Amino acid sequence: MKKNLLFVLLIASMSLSAQTTHVISWFMGVSSAQASKTVNAGDTVKWTWDDSAPHTVTSIAGGAETFNSGQLTGSNQEYSRVFNVVGATNYRCSIHAMMQGTITTQQVMGTGELIAPDFVFSPNPVTDILTINSKSVIDRIEVYDQNGRLIVNTTAGNATVKLYMDNYSAGTYHVKAYAGNATKEMTVVKK
Repeated sequence: MKKNLLFVLLIASMSLSAQTTHVISWFMGVSSAQASKTVNAGDTVKWTWDDSAPHTVTSIAGGAETFNSGQLTGSNQEYSRVFNVVGATNYRCSIHAMMQGTITTQQVMGTGELIAPDFVFSPNPVTDILTINSKSVIDRIEVYDQNGRLIVNTTAGNATVKLYMDNYSAGTYHVKAYAGNATKEMTVVKK
C-alpha cells in the first residue's frame, strides 16, 4: 500500500512540473496585446522573428525579471526565456520602441493531466491561441500557410505548446508537431 501511494505521489509531482512553451511572433507592427501573455512559473516564452529587421527582446527596469536577447536579425531568429519569478515584466525591442509587451508570471495553482494522448490540438477552429499537448516533450512545431509557405519553424522543449495565432490572417493552416519519433499533422482553421 505504501509503495502504491509513493508511486502515485511521484507521478503527481512530475505532473506539477509540466511546463508550457508560449510562442510569440515578434515583428514590426506586433501589438502590445499580441506580445503580452500570462504564464505559469516555470513556463518558457519563445519569441520568433517574423520579419527581416533587427530586433531585441529587452526587459524594462523594475519588472519581476531581467533579460536581454541582444540584437538578432532575420526571419526565424528565436529567443527563449524560462519565467520563474511571480510578477509582471514589461519588455520591448530596444531598436523599435513601439514593439512592446508584458509577461505576467503566476504561481502554478493546480495539477496537470497524469496521462495525455499522443497529440491534442485545441481549439479548432482557433481565434487566438492554439494549444498542442503531447504525452512526451514536443521537439518542434512547423506552421504552413494555405500556399504551403513555412511561416513558423520553432523548437519547443515542453509537452505543451501554446501557439499565439491572433495576428494570423483568417484561413487554413497546416500544423506539424514532432515529439521523438512521433509526428502529428493537423489542418487548423483560423477564424
